[in-house]
Amino acid sequence: MKKLQYASRWFIWNILSKSFNALYLRKKYNYSLTPDSQRFPRPPFLVVANHGTFFDPWMVGQYSPWPFSIMVNDDGFRGKGISQWYLKNIGCIPKRKGASDYKAMKATLQRLKEGYPVCVFPEGQTTWDGETQLLYKGLEKMVIKMNCPLVTVRLRGNFLSKPWWAETIRKGRITIEMKVHDPQEFQGITSDELFEKIKSSIYQNDIKDPQNLQYPFSGVRLAEGLERFVWICMQCGSEDTLQTEGNIIKCASCGKSWEIDAHCRLKGVGEDTNSLHDLKDWADMHREKVKEKTSSGSGVLTVTENVTVQNENDDRTFVNTNTGKAVLTSDTLSLETESGTVSWPVSEIEDCVVQKKDLFEFRHKERYVRFLFNKKSPMKWVYYLRYLKNYEDFEKRGYL
Repeated sequence: MKKLQYASRWFIWNILSKSFNALYLRKKYNYSLTPDSQRFPRPPFLVVANHGTFFDPWMVGQYSPWPFSIMVNDDGFRGKGISQWYLKNIGCIPKRKGASDYKAMKATLQRLKEGYPVCVFPEGQTTWDGETQLLYKGLEKMVIKMNCPLVTVRLRGNFLSKPWWAETIRKGRITIEMKVHDPQEFQGITSDELFEKIKSSIYQNDIKDPQNLQYPFSGVRLAEGLERFVWICMQCGSEDTLQTEGNIIKCASCGKSWEIDAHCRLKGVGEDTNSLHDLKDWADMHREKVKEKTSSGSGVLTVTENVTVQNENDDRTFVNTNTGKAVLTSDTLSLETESGTVSWPVSEIEDCVVQKKDLFEFRHKERYVRFLFNKKSPMKWVYYLRYLKNYEDFEKRGYL
């Protein structure tokens, strides 16, 4: 049975997946290994990489003749269809996005024991702003326990090629740097030291990276979709007034505009328009503004109109249940509707993430709730809820 299962995985991986890579991914994303990259060892081994775009595991896996068990967002396992069939049949491991998941870690350990290679993205989701996010700990202990090779992978240009919020793919280049670490390297070091080694090996800042800046990225409609991420005007500070079209971001409140290029650099339109240098700087500005407001601890922190709330059914699919105004204070997240107000205590909200670009998802006790936005930022709600729940402490210690 196990031989038949492996044969099925091998066929799907080396025939179906790699055909898709050759016909679509390579042409669209222009990815390649760096000259100094090493070959994958024989399994079992653990692959750990930074995460900038959806197709990262398949670009990395293109160079492995052995089918990866990829740890993926468990949202892909909901419902029925070709996606769910494919993920199950190549042995993917479902994991709750943006949360620690004991079952996923246990499944990873089991796959390694069975002799499979496993691919994990310890950020838990694609990067928000091109810089590698805080990593979840635990993999370093697994590597030591299993005494297996560790492959660290740094992808450059993957975020710039298709930011999570974007409508279009950019023409550019993705380079994949792979390093193989034999188990002998881990002898005599602590798990914390190994974690730091992993962290430094996969760290990337796509927008600030000089190598990316030297390569000519280009594209069309480069600004469209950006209001999913940023929501504070650089000029007047208004919230939820940003609109995008083509390569232009415009504030409906003050009328100022900015142009964004394929490297995510910004330029004010007009001599009297204030502008930050790039999207990473703008993201950092948002972070500081949110920290200032959450630390004040009083009043309404933020509001978004015309939000559709979705609740999870017993079959794990989400359905629209109501529409209204989302309101956040330091204590409560509420949805105000014509039929009344539904509220969730901030202290009971966990696992805040963005799903499918336009959905803000959180867990309240054992149930998951989603807010669906239309041309407004779900990322705003992740920022506010995380910093209300002491995310700054995680930033100071350097891991999740």
